[in-house]
Amino acid sequence: MNVRGLFLVIALGTTPVLASPATGPARQVLHAVLQIPDSLRVRMLAALARGDLAGAISLWELETGKNAPQWLLAFQAAFNTTNQRAGPCIQVARDVFEGFKQLGMKPSYVRFSTTVTEWGDDFIAFERRAGEPRSAVQISNNALHFAVQIENRIYDAMTGPTGLIVTDYLKRIHSPASGGISMQLVEQLP
Repeated sequence: MNVRGLFLVIALGTTPVLASPATGPARQVLHAVLQIPDSLRVRMLAALARGDLAGAISLWELETGKNAPQWLLAFQAAFNTTNQRAGPCIQVARDVFEGFKQLGMKPSYVRFSTTVTEWGDDFIAFERRAGEPRSAVQISNNALHFAVQIENRIYDAMTGPTGLIVTDYLKRIHSPASGGISMQLVEQLP
């Protein structure tokens, strides 16, 4: 057994035990989270900060000797370019939220909305390239868009795993609605 393997065995063997055991799905989630050694979690977060999802998954598989869990694969898929359109934002937000939560972060859901007063006000668009309106793509046709916020960054399919600072995100999101777009933290998704 090499040094890494021994370290992994020691790290997994020293995982703290809870006073009252969790049951059912909660036990599975708890088991998965507790098996991520702090050093692996830090390296995975560093890979994510660079936008290297494939690297984060490779780290998981190398360090644990197991295939990446479903939550990590869903997290990766959430940022796929096929989600950069109107429709999938709720599922993307769920997958991004769960991925960050599993990695020990404290994500929040964010709702972007417009007030519809006439036809077309329900469209929300996002500029792929900042300051270039011609690069905008429609991300909502129902006056709502959902994303995830961690501290001062917003994450969705448009931002990729590196996210965008809130002020930069707000400069890129647009609607023809006269009242513009409002942003609100919400407890849960519809």
